[in-house]
Amino acid sequence: MADLNPSITANEPIRETNSQSARRVLTLIPASSIVVASMVGTGIFTTTGLMIQMGAGGGDVLLAWLLGGVVALCGALCYGEIGANLPRSGGEYFYLSRLLHPSLGVMSGWVSLVVGFAAPIAASAMAMHLYLARIVPNWPVRSMAVLTIILLSVLHSFDVRLGGKVLSSLIAVQVILLLAFIVGALFRSNQVASFTQFNPSFWSSSAFAVVLIFVSFAYSGWNAAAYVGGEIANAQTTLPRSLLLGAGAVGVLYVLVNVSYLSAVPTAQLSGVKEVAHDVAQRLWGTTGGNLTSALIALTLISPVSAMIMIGPRVLEAMSTDGFMPRSFSRLNRRKVPATAVFVQAALAAMIAVTSSFGPLLIYIGFTLTIFAALTVLSLFRLRRRADIKRVCVGYPVTPLIFLAFALWATVWSVRAQPIPALAVLATLLVGYIAYAIREMKIKIENAAE
Repeated sequence: MADLNPSITANEPIRETNSQSARRVLTLIPASSIVVASMVGTGIFTTTGLMIQMGAGGGDVLLAWLLGGVVALCGALCYGEIGANLPRSGGEYFYLSRLLHPSLGVMSGWVSLVVGFAAPIAASAMAMHLYLARIVPNWPVRSMAVLTIILLSVLHSFDVRLGGKVLSSLIAVQVILLLAFIVGALFRSNQVASFTQFNPSFWSSSAFAVVLIFVSFAYSGWNAAAYVGGEIANAQTTLPRSLLLGAGAVGVLYVLVNVSYLSAVPTAQLSGVKEVAHDVAQRLWGTTGGNLTSALIALTLISPVSAMIMIGPRVLEAMSTDGFMPRSFSRLNRRKVPATAVFVQAALAAMIAVTSSFGPLLIYIGFTLTIFAALTVLSLFRLRRRADIKRVCVGYPVTPLIFLAFALWATVWSVRAQPIPALAVLATLLVGYIAYAIREMKIKIENAAE
């Protein structure tokens, strides 16, 4: 248990075995692809209509996406510095365990397992097949989502290098298709853009806080490379660069996509629409164009599912190594992949895909991830107490304070507006703390017996 002592600080040298060093195979492009692929998924294709339904005008929608991009970049800068000094896999679990307290690390690990990866995997897989259901009558959305999860899990249980190459190819296709959609929509649009419509009173409402939670869900994944820090080559420089490159590129894409939505279709007609891109394409190019767009979007949604299936098991592996999960979860196959952890995550994601409703799932995910991202950013202040660390966070301390102010504001208002997801979050945290307490009690009993 010594490795989880909260007194451990980031300035202590990280010594790697030859086996650990051999796992560092991901360079800047694959690492950045993981970030982009983890971000560009369900949110950008499904949440704009939900925002408008809650009272947002076109200008409010763009403001929310811009704010989300700024916050994501602030978070990426903070995580980049933490990851540069703690270049290991595990994300928030590893960072919080070493910088704040092991109990917070374990709770974040449980959150990552359920909320950070299994639930978004399920949501993205469901969104993928919701789009296909718009063009194929009686398409079995839930069962096909489960099949997608299983097939991609088989791929990523085989080999990290192969999975990284497949992911880079998928994200290249995804970005090209997104840019083609943006250009095509802007050229074909003939209506007066609605993104000049602002409602300042909406900005101080609880509804706007929930809108920002939707946005934070869409931007979730900006920290994705942190989960595979132990598999990134030259992680001290590559990891922060990949976070910034990925988050910055996606922020620009998100704003442009929403400009194309709002330029093509009156705001009121998008209210409550889940498959926004389908409706926009159908208005611009007819039924055939809408169906083709839905098929292409379904194709692009493979990449976030693939990315999260690739990086999520590294949290299970890290927790297993520290004794908070069964040891089998940290065992590697001959290609250095924690295959058992991959399939455990797949089983949980499949269960969520079969049992969950889409809208509440988005709020639950965004709300929970915001809390632990804020705790991780807060830990940067403790890291900065050391004089001999690698400093890469531009604008410190303003940068982390911007992120923390957003997280606090969005969390307080969203709890007031959506108390049920908040209770679900508390239940998840309680399970994580119980796991930590049981482990601590077991250690004390073992020490007393000796």
